[in-house]
Amino acid sequence: MSAPTLASGAAPPPVSRPRYATDYRALILGIVAIIVVAALPALPFVNNYLIAVTVRALIFIALGQAWNIVAGIGGLLSLGHGVFLGLGCYATGILFNEYGLPPWLGVWVGALLSLLVALMMGTMTLRMRGVFFALATIAVSLALDQLARHYVDLTGGDNGLALRFLGNSLWFMQSRTPAPFLYAGLVFVIVYFWITKWLLASRFGLEMRAVRDDEVAAAAAGVPVFRTKLLGLLLSAVMTSVAGTLYMQSYQAIDPETAFGLSQAIQLQLPALIGGLGTAWGPVVGGAVMIFLSETTNFGSTKLGIAGVDILVYGLLLLAVVMYAPKGIMGLFADRLRGRR
Repeated sequence: MSAPTLASGAAPPPVSRPRYATDYRALILGIVAIIVVAALPALPFVNNYLIAVTVRALIFIALGQAWNIVAGIGGLLSLGHGVFLGLGCYATGILFNEYGLPPWLGVWVGALLSLLVALMMGTMTLRMRGVFFALATIAVSLALDQLARHYVDLTGGDNGLALRFLGNSLWFMQSRTPAPFLYAGLVFVIVYFWITKWLLASRFGLEMRAVRDDEVAAAAAGVPVFRTKLLGLLLSAVMTSVAGTLYMQSYQAIDPETAFGLSQAIQLQLPALIGGLGTAWGPVVGGAVMIFLSETTNFGSTKLGIAGVDILVYGLLLLAVVMYAPKGIMGLFADRLRGRR
């Protein structure tokens, strides 16, 4: 029997691109990006300001990756996720200033505190449906904000907590230049990226997405809904707190509004929202876009003498993402790739 042939004038069927080819291309682009970022301090035309901006981008990418675990993969809307950032910052800062404990050790105290707070919030709210968890995160962030302002001797109150600077020191994670924090931030982003990739490919990640999509169906299929939610929250809280230590050492100071304020919590969410929720590349792309726009608008507002332009741009960007790319930048690219196949 002869093979079937196309009708005269008919277009050939589209050839689908293997998935591994797309993953391989993304891996190559990621490696190139890592090499470029790592080489920045060695480039003669790159100054400390550009390196500091890159450090800021890497820190917020890492924070966005941590939030993406609980919200993008787990489906829990954590509006006050800055709680865990603040706990990580204040724990390492207070232990260093008061007791001389290096951040390499203080980071685990902050992680333990974040773990306990997340366990408390999750135990009280995750068995209920609706907005209770989101409201609980906001309530805890507001409570910790007031506590940080009240205990002035310990936290510095409204003026914030500034680290004692001892000069260049690897043991105390301090440097007069931002270059060391560039490499630390790069390590954070790479590690958090692979944690997300592992989670998406694991059975636990599949259970988290099942709970996110339909709790009732997931429970009927034998998925332990409460445990899955709680473990996802605990993982995200620890990741956020650990990244908070890098934030503290890089900026050398923290205040209640920056640590526990809702504006900071929103900035933690933007990388994943802009780049694409529930994906490994989403927070990376979204964080880079967010910081680029932030620095560009800050520069423009300074030149024009107009304050608050960056907030306006954030709002317009979120509006554009919701209207034209509800799955984020990575979701938009994925849809276009599927359309070509």
